[in-house]
Amino acid sequence: MNTRKSEVRSASTREQKTREETEWTYEEPNALDIPDQVMNRMANEGMSLRWIRIHLKGVDDYQNVGKKMAEGWTWVTPEEVPEMAVSSVVQENGRYSGTVCRGDLALAKMPTGKLEARKRYYENKSQQLMNAVNAQLENSSDSRMPISNNSRSTVTRGRRPNFQE
Repeated sequence: MNTRKSEVRSASTREQKTREETEWTYEEPNALDIPDQVMNRMANEGMSLRWIRIHLKGVDDYQNVGKKMAEGWTWVTPEEVPEMAVSSVVQENGRYSGTVCRGDLALAKMPTGKLEARKRYYENKSQQLMNAVNAQLENSSDSRMPISNNSRSTVTRGRRPNFQE
Protein backbone atom coordinates (compact mmCIF):
# COMPACT_ATOMS: atom_id res chain seq x y z
CA MET A 1 0.00 0.00 0.00
CA ASN A 2 2.77 2.44 0.77
CA THR A 3 4.27 2.05 -2.66
CA ARG A 4 0.95 2.60 -4.35
CA LYS A 5 0.31 5.68 -2.31
CA SER A 6 3.68 7.15 -3.30
CA GLU A 7 2.96 6.32 -6.95
CA VAL A 8 -0.31 8.20 -6.74
CA ARG A 9 1.48 11.06 -5.07
CA SER A 10 4.22 11.11 -7.71
CA ALA A 11 1.59 11.02 -10.46
CA SER A 12 -0.21 13.98 -8.95
CA THR A 13 3.01 15.98 -8.58
CA ARG A 14 3.92 15.15 -12.16
CA GLU A 15 0.55 16.46 -13.37
CA GLN A 16 0.99 19.53 -11.24
CA LYS A 17 4.43 20.18 -12.73
CA THR A 18 3.16 19.89 -16.30
CA ARG A 19 0.32 22.28 -15.50
CA GLU A 20 2.76 24.78 -14.04
CA GLU A 21 5.09 24.53 -17.03
CA THR A 22 2.34 25.43 -19.50
CA GLU A 23 1.56 28.91 -18.26
CA TRP A 24 -0.25 31.00 -20.83
CA THR A 25 0.26 34.70 -21.37
CA TYR A 26 -1.91 37.15 -23.26
CA GLU A 27 -0.99 40.38 -24.95
CA GLU A 28 -3.59 42.74 -26.30
CA PRO A 29 -3.36 42.78 -30.11
CA ASN A 30 -2.02 46.01 -31.57
CA ALA A 31 -3.75 47.14 -34.75
CA LEU A 32 -0.58 48.88 -35.88
CA ASP A 33 1.64 45.79 -35.82
CA ILE A 34 3.10 44.92 -39.20
CA PRO A 35 3.81 41.18 -39.65
CA ASP A 36 7.47 40.26 -39.22
CA GLN A 37 7.63 38.53 -42.60
CA VAL A 38 6.51 41.77 -44.29
CA MET A 39 9.03 43.82 -42.31
CA ASN A 40 11.86 41.38 -43.14
CA ARG A 41 10.99 41.26 -46.84
CA MET A 42 10.86 45.06 -47.07
CA ALA A 43 14.14 45.34 -45.13
CA ASN A 44 15.77 42.95 -47.63
CA GLU A 45 14.52 45.24 -50.41
CA GLY A 46 16.06 48.21 -48.59
CA MET A 47 12.74 49.77 -47.53
CA SER A 48 11.36 50.89 -44.18
CA LEU A 49 7.64 50.92 -43.34
CA ARG A 50 5.44 53.13 -41.17
CA TRP A 51 1.83 54.13 -40.74
CA ILE A 52 0.86 57.67 -41.81
CA ARG A 53 -2.29 59.42 -40.61
CA ILE A 54 -4.53 60.29 -43.56
CA HIS A 55 -7.69 61.32 -41.70
CA LEU A 56 -8.13 63.41 -38.57
CA LYS A 57 -11.58 63.54 -37.00
CA GLY A 58 -13.16 62.26 -40.20
CA VAL A 59 -11.53 64.90 -42.43
CA ASP A 60 -8.60 64.32 -44.80
CA ASP A 61 -5.34 65.38 -43.13
CA TYR A 62 -3.75 67.09 -46.15
CA GLN A 63 -1.11 68.84 -44.06
CA ASN A 64 0.31 65.65 -42.50
CA VAL A 65 0.12 63.68 -45.75
CA GLY A 66 1.79 66.49 -47.71
CA LYS A 67 4.59 66.73 -45.16
CA LYS A 68 5.25 62.97 -45.22
CA MET A 69 5.17 62.84 -49.02
CA ALA A 70 7.67 65.72 -49.16
CA GLU A 71 9.94 63.72 -46.83
CA GLY A 72 9.95 60.88 -49.37
CA TRP A 73 7.32 58.42 -48.13
CA THR A 74 5.30 56.58 -50.79
CA TRP A 75 2.17 54.46 -50.39
CA VAL A 76 2.37 50.69 -50.17
CA THR A 77 0.10 48.82 -52.56
CA PRO A 78 -1.74 45.59 -51.65
CA GLU A 79 0.34 43.69 -54.23
CA GLU A 80 3.48 44.49 -52.21
CA VAL A 81 2.04 43.14 -48.94
CA PRO A 82 -0.42 40.32 -49.72
CA GLU A 83 -0.04 39.02 -46.14
CA MET A 84 -1.87 42.10 -44.87
CA ALA A 85 -4.88 41.75 -47.19
CA VAL A 86 -6.95 40.01 -44.51
CA SER A 87 -6.22 42.45 -41.68
CA SER A 88 -6.25 45.69 -43.68
CA VAL A 89 -8.59 47.61 -45.95
CA VAL A 90 -7.63 48.71 -49.44
CA GLN A 91 -9.03 52.10 -50.40
CA GLU A 92 -11.06 51.64 -53.56
CA ASN A 93 -11.71 55.25 -54.50
CA GLY A 94 -10.68 58.76 -53.61
CA ARG A 95 -7.33 60.35 -53.08
CA TYR A 96 -5.84 57.27 -51.38
CA SER A 97 -7.12 54.61 -53.78
CA GLY A 98 -4.96 51.52 -53.94
CA THR A 99 -3.35 52.05 -50.52
CA VAL A 100 -3.30 49.63 -47.58
CA CYS A 101 -5.20 51.25 -44.70
CA ARG A 102 -6.20 50.51 -41.13
CA GLY A 103 -8.71 52.98 -39.79
CA ASP A 104 -7.40 56.48 -40.43
CA LEU A 105 -3.84 55.31 -41.19
CA ALA A 106 -2.20 54.25 -44.45
CA LEU A 107 0.93 52.15 -44.85
CA ALA A 108 3.89 53.92 -46.45
CA LYS A 109 7.47 53.03 -47.36
CA MET A 110 10.77 54.85 -47.76
CA PRO A 111 14.27 53.67 -48.70
CA THR A 112 16.10 52.78 -45.47
CA GLY A 113 19.20 54.74 -46.48
CA LYS A 114 17.16 57.90 -46.93
CA LEU A 115 15.44 57.34 -43.57
CA GLU A 116 18.78 56.85 -41.81
CA ALA A 117 20.20 60.01 -43.45
CA ARG A 118 17.14 61.97 -42.27
CA LYS A 119 17.56 60.59 -38.76
CA ARG A 120 21.26 61.54 -38.68
CA TYR A 121 20.42 65.04 -39.96
CA TYR A 122 17.91 65.72 -37.18
CA GLU A 123 20.16 64.19 -34.50
CA ASN A 124 22.98 66.46 -35.71
CA LYS A 125 20.70 69.48 -35.76
CA SER A 126 19.49 68.74 -32.23
CA GLN A 127 23.07 68.36 -30.98
CA GLN A 128 24.07 71.68 -32.56
CA LEU A 129 21.14 73.42 -30.87
CA MET A 130 22.07 71.92 -27.49
CA ASN A 131 25.70 73.01 -27.97
CA ALA A 132 24.56 76.54 -28.83
CA VAL A 133 22.34 76.73 -25.73
CA ASN A 134 25.17 75.44 -23.52
CA ALA A 135 27.65 77.92 -25.05
CA GLN A 136 25.23 80.80 -24.48
CA LEU A 137 24.69 79.63 -20.90
CA GLU A 138 28.45 79.54 -20.25
CA ASN A 139 28.95 82.98 -21.81
CA SER A 140 26.29 84.55 -19.60
CA SER A 141 27.74 82.98 -16.46
CA ASP A 142 28.97 85.41 -13.83
CA SER A 143 31.89 84.58 -11.53
CA ARG A 144 29.89 85.82 -8.53
CA MET A 145 27.08 83.38 -9.34
CA PRO A 146 28.42 80.67 -11.65
CA ILE A 147 26.03 78.60 -13.71
CA SER A 148 26.88 74.99 -14.29
CA ASN A 149 25.01 72.64 -16.58
CA ASN A 150 25.04 69.10 -15.24
CA SER A 151 21.99 67.97 -17.18
CA ARG A 152 21.86 64.73 -19.08
CA SER A 153 19.15 63.94 -21.56
CA THR A 154 18.25 60.59 -23.03
CA VAL A 155 15.69 59.65 -25.63
CA THR A 156 14.27 56.16 -25.80
CA ARG A 157 11.96 54.94 -28.52
CA GLY A 158 10.30 51.78 -29.60
CA ARG A 159 9.55 50.22 -26.23
CA ARG A 160 6.19 50.21 -24.57
CA PRO A 161 5.98 51.18 -20.94
CA ASN A 162 5.22 48.31 -18.63
CA PHE A 163 3.43 49.40 -15.46
CA GLN A 164 2.71 45.93 -14.10
CA GLU A 165 6.18 45.21 -12.69
